[in-house]
This record gives sequence, C-alpha cells and structure tokens, in this order.
Amino acid sequence: MFIRRVVSTNGVTKKKYSYLNLVESVRTDDGPRQRLILNLGDLQIDRSQYKALARRIEDILTGRRSLFEIDQQIEHHARRAADKIFVKRAEEINSETADDFQMVDTRSFNVSRPRSLGAEYVCHATWRQLGLDEVLREEGISERALPLLEALVVARLIEAGSERWTKRWADELSALYELTGTPLGRSLQSYYRGTDGLYGCKEALEKHLADRETDLFSLDESIVLYDLTNTYFEGGCAGNPKAAYGKSKERRSDCKLATMGLVVDGDGFAKYSRIYGGNQYEADTFCHVVGELEKHLLKHDKATIVLDAGVATKENIAWLKDHEYRYIVVNRGKAPFETDFDDMSVIKEDKEKGIKIEVKRHERQGEVYLLVKSERKRLKEASMMSRVEQLLLERLQYYKSGLGKKHHVKRYPKVVEMVGRLKERYSRAAQLYEITVVPEKDGAEDMVKAVDIRWKRKEPRYDEATKGEGTYVLRTNRLDLTDEQIWQTYVMLGRIETAFKDMKSHLGLRPNFHQKGERVDAHMFISVVAYHLMHAIEHKLRLAGDSRSWWTIKSTLRTHERMTIEYISKDEEGTRYNNTLRLNSRLEPAHLEIYTKLGLTGKPIARRLLTQKIGSENNPHQVPLRE
Repeated sequence: MFIRRVVSTNGVTKKKYSYLNLVESVRTDDGPRQRLILNLGDLQIDRSQYKALARRIEDILTGRRSLFEIDQQIEHHARRAADKIFVKRAEEINSETADDFQMVDTRSFNVSRPRSLGAEYVCHATWRQLGLDEVLREEGISERALPLLEALVVARLIEAGSERWTKRWADELSALYELTGTPLGRSLQSYYRGTDGLYGCKEALEKHLADRETDLFSLDESIVLYDLTNTYFEGGCAGNPKAAYGKSKERRSDCKLATMGLVVDGDGFAKYSRIYGGNQYEADTFCHVVGELEKHLLKHDKATIVLDAGVATKENIAWLKDHEYRYIVVNRGKAPFETDFDDMSVIKEDKEKGIKIEVKRHERQGEVYLLVKSERKRLKEASMMSRVEQLLLERLQYYKSGLGKKHHVKRYPKVVEMVGRLKERYSRAAQLYEITVVPEKDGAEDMVKAVDIRWKRKEPRYDEATKGEGTYVLRTNRLDLTDEQIWQTYVMLGRIETAFKDMKSHLGLRPNFHQKGERVDAHMFISVVAYHLMHAIEHKLRLAGDSRSWWTIKSTLRTHERMTIEYISKDEEGTRYNNTLRLNSRLEPAHLEIYTKLGLTGKPIARRLLTQKIGSENNPHQVPLRE
C-alpha cells in the first residue's frame, strides 16, 4: 500500500481540489495497475509522512504490531482509515451471496432460534489451532463425544456455570454445535461423563498444550512462575477428602476449601496444575510440582524459578540449590545485611503515574540480595497501616471511656482479656504501642476493677516500621543479571495472579457445587483448560497490537449471531413453499477487525436454505439443502 496525492479541476469553476488516495499495486493482464482502496480526503500532513501513514494502516488491517513509535496525528488518521476499510470489507463479505429472487408473502416472515456465534467462532478456531481434538482422540475419546467436551470448555469462556447450565447454554443459547457438529449424547449425564472424561486426559492435555503453545508462539521457557490459590465449596462436601477448612484467600473461611497450584511461564501460559487439600501449606507443594514440571518442559536447561515469599522457605531454596536450579525469590525473615536506604539507584520512574522503584544490591556467598523500595507499595502500606492504627486507637478509647459508664465492662481480668484480643486482631499496629491496663489499688482480690487504659507509641520502633514501608528484599543466584533485570523478572509473578483472577472471575473456578472429590478436581481443571484458550486468544491479539481483554472481546462479538428466517414463497406456476433459511447476522466492522487480527475469515458457517412444498401431506417434496 502507498499514498498518492491527486489534484482534480472543477470543469465549470476551474477550481482545483487536492486529496489523498490509498492505493495498492496489482497485476492484471494488461500489466501492473494501481487499485484504489480508500479516498482519504484532504489530510493536512507532510509528504514525508505518507509512507508512515500507509504502513500504519496496513499494520492495523493485517493485525501486525508496529515496531516504531507512531506520531499521534498519524495514528489518529490511520485508525480512521482502517475503520472505513473494515466497513467496506464487511459490506463486501455480506454481499458475496448470489442473487436469489423469489415471490414472497411478506406477512409470513418469522425470525426464530437466535443463537450467539461470534465468541464461539473464535473459541472453536483456537481449540482447533491448539489441536485438542487430536490429543483427545489419541486418549480414546469417541469422535461423537468431542463436541460435548469442547462445549464444556468453551462454555467456561462465554457463560461459565455448572454442567446443567452448560447443557442449557449449548442447546438453547449457542450456535457452538453448528460449528463442531452434534454430539452423540446430549443428556445431563452425558455432560457429567464428559467432565470425567476430560479430567481423565489431564496429563496428556497439559503436556500437549505446553508443547503446542511453545511451538505456536515461540515461547521462552527460561522463566517459570509458581504460586497457589484456593477456592471454596458450597455445601458440606463430605464425599471429598480434599475439602478442608483453612485460610481462604476470598475471605470465605466459613466454607471448606480446595487449593490449586499453578505453574506459568514468563508469557503467562499455564504449564502445569495440581489440586491439593484446602488446608495445604504452600511451601510443602513446591518440590513435587517442580519435579512434575520437568516432564512438561521442552528445554533441558534448568529454568529460572520465581517464587513469592509464601513458598520461598529455607528448605525449598536449599532444594533448588541441590538440584542446580536458578531462582529469584522474595527473601523471608531478616536480610543478611544492614538495611540502609542511602545511595539507592532508581531503575524505573514515572511521576505522572506515581511510580518510583529504587534498588540497592548486596552480594553474599554466591547470591545477590536486592533491596527494593517501591513508592506505590509504600503509599499502599502506609494507607493500610493508618487505617489499622486508627481502628486500634478508636477501640481502645471506647474501652477506656466505658470504665466510667454504667453497663460497661469494668472487671480488670475481663478488660485485660478484651485488650489482648484487640492486640491480636490489630497486631501490626499494636506492636508499635505500649498498652497498659491499670487496676484499682484497694479493690477486693476477686472483684478488682480497671480504672484506666493507657497507651504510648514506641517512637524508635514506629520510625523504623514507617521507614521500611514499601520495601522488600529479592534473593537470587543469577549473578549475571542486572538489578533491573532481577526486578523485572520478579514482577512477572503478577501474571500468575492475573491467571488466578481470570479463572475465578470469568472462567467459573468458583464457587464449586460438586460434592465428589474427582468431580471437584475435574471442575477446576476445566477452568485451567479454558484459561489456555483465553490466554492464547489474548496473546495473539497483543501480538497484533490489541490489548483488549477477553471480557471486552466477548462483549463485542455478542452481536454476531446465527438465526433462522422462515417465510412462504410462490413460484411462477402458483405452487407455494415453506422456506427455512439459517444464516449469520450481518458482519459488523468491529467483528471483522477482531477476526482479522486472529487470522479468521469472518465467515463462520455458510447459510443453509431448506424448501418444502406446501400441500403434499403424505409425500412432501423437499428441495435438498443448498448454500
């Protein structure tokens, strides 16, 4: 593509007009010619920017990411031009069907069976690109059962719910089975059996997906991130030995929990998952998971493993050293150096967004300890500490004022107990104060009353605590990395947090209504497979310069539907026919833009017309299906 300035003259007024044309060179029988793509109008840009504008328009249309920084004015013009071209292309696709003129009774028109199609089309294309049907066939899954297993996963991406809801969604609300073919069994029990069958292929699926995604997207497996999360159950879950009470990360400690350990690479692609009991101690899962992970990695070199403080125990770090792994972890406990915030180096700063990262490097016995101070983290911790401190002091003041009022607790042992519980509840703030309950002097031994509650801030400790707000220490045996590289690698852990958030918010990981152990594990595993599809879609869009989330993509594609139009027609001889036309809704530019960036044509299913002669009850004449 390139831009050409055209000058035309009005034949009457002789006034000259200038405008820009976006054209492309094409080969014809008469030799090379220029074909007009779009009239851009009279854009006021310098001639030296023509090439940059044409290149940027082509990048947007083909879904390529620009390698250079784009001028804002050029970006604006390119976006407007690309939107107009998407509109033209959508109209061309919608008008590709051959003409078919009929005499029709307009009062007989009826629209029925509208079904969502856009998101299903994208998910189905990604399912096939990842080759999931192939591995399921190798695991002995019946060909006629494959559409149902795909529906269990795709439903998590579009309308997450139970097997009962998935059945209703697939049968009544979605056009997915028109894309995949109809499964042999569609009863509710078929969906439960499909869930069990999918989980039975867990090891093969995770191995296949890890290999396939690495090949498709040229992934670098040198960075491995590991973390755990838990989710809660509805009901007693007596038939599940893994269900147990524990510390819920969703503040649902009233429910039994199950824990999921997940390994992702530096690009956010899941590599391995495992389900544990709800009261599982995080650090105890690590060695086993890394051992299993080695079976899923293509590279033979030891990867760099990134861990949060919850898993980075002394024993786990020793295990990593013994097995010659490289690691970057958050240091637990006291750092082996004197904390000093002088002479720290700034590795990242953005005053508009309030970002400032300062670091100081210390090397000890073949390891690097990196002291990190984050301005955003400091402000967050200061705000949290201020709130906790305020709650502690307000409650202490309430207890103190109650000592002189009727119907308030005054007995010394009981007041001491109340203050003790308060210190336990707000421990972070309480350790910065010296709190004393003063008993009366002359009271009976078993009826001693408290007469005062006093508290005083421990100034040196308070200053030390506030000085250390927003700081943490990273520990690694990667001596070859710079300070910035160590920090950048560590913050990749945010990608695994994003994975957990997506699974819980959009992919149906919670809540879990199953009561049997294997069904619970299968329910959680389906969310992991759905995450593979979702992340592959988002990754392809990011490569095309589109940072929209799956939630936004799904909402945009919601208006692309499959529907049936029924009408009565009559031929030249007066014979009447019932016609049933199954077709897609009109393709919109927003749909085509997404499909283009994902490498799809925008034509998910061809239209189908079924014609039946009216009036022949015993042997009706049925015209074969035609496109």
